[in-house]
Amino acid sequence: MRFPHSRFILASLLLILTACGGLPVEKVPLEQPNLPAEYAQPSPIGFNKIVFSLPTGTPTVSSSPKGIFGIVLCDLPYGLISQGSLRGRSFPTDGYQEIFAQILEGQGYDVTGNPGLLFDEAADRERAIYSIGGRITDIKADTCHRTGFWGLNQGRTGEGHIEVEWSVYDLLNRKLVYKKTIKGYGEIKTPNLEGVELLVEEAFAASIHNLGADKEFYDLIYYGELPNFVPETVQDPYEQPLNHFSPLEKVVINNNPSQILAEGRFEDIAKSVVMIQKAGHGSGFFISDKGHIITNAHVVGNADRMRIVLSGKEENLVAEVLRVDRKRDVALLKLQDIPMGYKPKPLPVSLGKAVIGSDVYALGAPTYTRLQDTLTKGIISAHRFDRYKKQPLIQADVTTHGGNSGGPLIDKFGNVIGITVSGYIDNSGTLAGLNNFIPIGDALEKLDIIIENDPQELDFKTLD
Repeated sequence: MRFPHSRFILASLLLILTACGGLPVEKVPLEQPNLPAEYAQPSPIGFNKIVFSLPTGTPTVSSSPKGIFGIVLCDLPYGLISQGSLRGRSFPTDGYQEIFAQILEGQGYDVTGNPGLLFDEAADRERAIYSIGGRITDIKADTCHRTGFWGLNQGRTGEGHIEVEWSVYDLLNRKLVYKKTIKGYGEIKTPNLEGVELLVEEAFAASIHNLGADKEFYDLIYYGELPNFVPETVQDPYEQPLNHFSPLEKVVINNNPSQILAEGRFEDIAKSVVMIQKAGHGSGFFISDKGHIITNAHVVGNADRMRIVLSGKEENLVAEVLRVDRKRDVALLKLQDIPMGYKPKPLPVSLGKAVIGSDVYALGAPTYTRLQDTLTKGIISAHRFDRYKKQPLIQADVTTHGGNSGGPLIDKFGNVIGITVSGYIDNSGTLAGLNNFIPIGDALEKLDIIIENDPQELDFKTLD
């Protein structure tokens, strides 16, 4: 038996299917990850955030019949069901941050701040050398809406692709060092009520995978090699994947306390004080001419390296964190490289007990980085003892603010007698003018810094 209208019916069906085609989806393959060398050590990376950057009206999600039986399995209506109007909106942070961490850790990268950690997520995040963020510039998802036999909504299946402009920011040198658009593809074969969200998640995960497999990204994170071209960046000669120095390094200083009044010399003294930066900033000072710097432990956090800005912002350098005593809140750093023609000038220290009422001065970068090299004056108010930590403190009314932390407290001769560490805030939230400083002798002892031929011949333990 012949059906004279069969060709017409088939042609009509094909025409319907063609007319009901969804958004085009690019099937982006997963790239082969790079295999790290046996002794390669990646720099720690941290996930910052992902934001949408889709112009209003951009087609993003469609519904269409999928496959030869799609017109039977996929419910009407077909066509565009969603358009982009998401500019600036962020992804859910924890879920996508965890996807980011799991995928890149699976490729051998060192990812900090994984929300899957039960404790110390914030502290772990401070280790990051590079901060990574992304801007979604395109999403295309073509879906099929399924309804069960009894009319129950089963959700959607489908496929989708995503384009993410990934950027890597060097936290030490404060510059963009990588920017590239990486695509990803996802597919959902089992109907799900959150099918569209899962499609975006799958495609996003694929983009992260392909980011980790990108050779330029890999070379940057593992070996500090910059891509051939990165917008708004310059060559970074400082980033190295391995530490230069041993934390067990013997540090010996020759101390010659000054007997010359500091008045009139403060501008010169300030050249021994540095600003220490990463996400925030603090202060520090040179304790040796080999580039050793003392600051607070809470300034460096859990970082392995910090950015150093010299007085007058003449040079931007990198220092490794050698030793940290968190209970005493002190840390010892050392410059990785000393610029040619520059010689660090250490501040002399005074190990004697400061006289109550004597003049003292604080140096540092209070509140704002632009206030680097700020000098404030006060007097020694009292000598205190922290009963909880069982450690001595110097109390002074010299004005300090956030950013002064780690900077030196000096006497009238320009000798360091303490390190800025904390202050008191009254009930109204304003500074009370009562600030605490770590005695320098106690800091040197905790950091295992040896004073050779010290004319004061004072045992550190007498300060306790």
